[in-house]
Amino acid sequence: MPSSPPVVSIAACADTIGARAAGHLDNLWRWAMRSQGGVADADWFRLISGEPHPLGNLAILAWDDHEAAIAAVTPLLSIAQPSAVICLHGASEHLAAVLAARGFQPHGAMPAMAVDIARLAVTPLPHGDMFERIATPAAFGEWTDVLATGYELPGGLSRMLSPEALGADPADDARIQFFAIRRGGRIVATSMMFIDDGLAGLYCVATLPEARGQGLGAHVTAEPLRRAQALGYRVGVLQSSDAGHPVYRRLGFQDVGAVPLFVRMPGG
Repeated sequence: MPSSPPVVSIAACADTIGARAAGHLDNLWRWAMRSQGGVADADWFRLISGEPHPLGNLAILAWDDHEAAIAAVTPLLSIAQPSAVICLHGASEHLAAVLAARGFQPHGAMPAMAVDIARLAVTPLPHGDMFERIATPAAFGEWTDVLATGYELPGGLSRMLSPEALGADPADDARIQFFAIRRGGRIVATSMMFIDDGLAGLYCVATLPEARGQGLGAHVTAEPLRRAQALGYRVGVLQSSDAGHPVYRRLGFQDVGAVPLFVRMPGG
């Protein structure tokens, strides 16, 4: 289990929760990709996987510092695949101009969200559906495939974020944990929980198209957090997509910040 003590509540760290929620994403990428090609220093993280998706070739900037940005993104300019820059603590006009000069265009901002886990809404599952922890290799490949389909990611990038690449420690307090919802014996929704910096973060929330609109995304988000609560964790965080934002708001999450995203599409 990570050594940082659990954050007691959102209110207890109201001045820093936005930065910590954004930084949680950086911590995940640094931890998950440390043996998969990730490169980092104190000011930035960079991954070049060659996968045909911006999240497969990205730089995460810890600060609004144009010199660090240039160092981080320059290697991305030589690849033929899409790439992205995530700015954890905002992007000034100057930084945006530095990125634009290198072909990175604004692509909105991901809401950084947090919830006091005790206040999560109830999330019933449809009759017959089963929530489970993914801990045996027999389910690893199926989990990866559902993430790829549900989140529209290349299979190779999905694998880098999956138990196939990261393993699945079955301990209750494992730092990274994988979950799924099964319907008729088949995985139809996925999520990953990463425990770090006193927070429980949710990632890789995906539902197959034919199973959407039935509360599965809400449950596969909330139930891992309830398990984290049993370990003493009190606050959950995530970075939301546009589609997921209303779901998370109904669950009880609140916006605590915004993480600007810039995307470069070679030839576009």
